[in-house]
Amino acid sequence: KHLRVIDYAASDLRTDFNDIYIGSHCRFFLCSDTGISAITEMFRIPTVYVNWTDIRRIPTWVLNGLFIFKKFYFKNESRYMTFSEIMNLEFTGNDTNEIFARLNLELIENNPEEIRAVTSEMNDRLNGTWVTTEEDEELQERFWALFGPDKLKSPDLRIGAEYLRQNF
Repeated sequence: KHLRVIDYAASDLRTDFNDIYIGSHCRFFLCSDTGISAITEMFRIPTVYVNWTDIRRIPTWVLNGLFIFKKFYFKNESRYMTFSEIMNLEFTGNDTNEIFARLNLELIENNPEEIRAVTSEMNDRLNGTWVTTEEDEELQERFWALFGPDKLKSPDLRIGAEYLRQNF
């Protein structure tokens, strides 16, 4: 019910025109790994991506993007997979559910605190009040090093700082 926040997914204002208009005029956009992010990417609107599944498929051309990922939980081992384990996991294609069942893996969605933290980070970055620590920069470097030395990406594309602190 806030005047400056629109829960568009639950709104009766949803139209094709409004999809484009809101995506091209908002301060920043919060979404998951769905096609609607193409609108904000095209108009260079800062975007926060939550519940992203395939780490290897991050759109590296995104300007002012923040990502946080679903967690992959090994039920047999009672632990989360590391980022490098996830990157080496072949889980795309028609048999994704079968692969997850065979490995006894469960996908864990981002919790409200993780989403709030990355959303606040984007807001602070846009306000110019975000302070990056040395630890944050080191974690960013460690994450992007997983892609190898030749990985090209937008300089403003980052993984949520609090997310990396909690999960690396």
